[in-house]
Amino acid sequence: MKSFLYDHVLSFVIIPLVIIVCFISYYRFMVRNDYVVGYEGKCNPAIEKCFVGCEDDACTKNNYYSKVQKYAPDLYKECGKDITDCENASKCLPGDRNCSIIHCDPTVEGDTCATSTVNIESTQEVEESGSTTDKILPDNTTDK
Repeated sequence: MKSFLYDHVLSFVIIPLVIIVCFISYYRFMVRNDYVVGYEGKCNPAIEKCFVGCEDDACTKNNYYSKVQKYAPDLYKECGKDITDCENASKCLPGDRNCSIIHCDPTVEGDTCATSTVNIESTQEVEESGSTTDKILPDNTTDK
């Protein structure tokens, strides 16, 4: 009997540790939502430097966006589980923790940035949607 325990002592230690780590990870990510969410936020190319993407496969219409990162509990508290039509999802609010909005930097990103010569039709479409965002840094100071 001693040889069985001696031969499998590593299994008796590793298996419980793996189970404990799985339980802790499940609790952290699924119950507490303790993670940062990254997604594309609204951006107005007339007043901000925006990333440019395509809305469809044929690329007939441009999509202007900024990159937003928010702490999941704050995002769910402000918008609920469906963040697609939530206005607060595209901006950092004063009570947000670990929130950042990244606007396009043409010196780094190159062609993926909207230039200052955005055509009038695209700008009017974006202005009609009413999307304006302030860039709030993690220490909640505003930088436009």
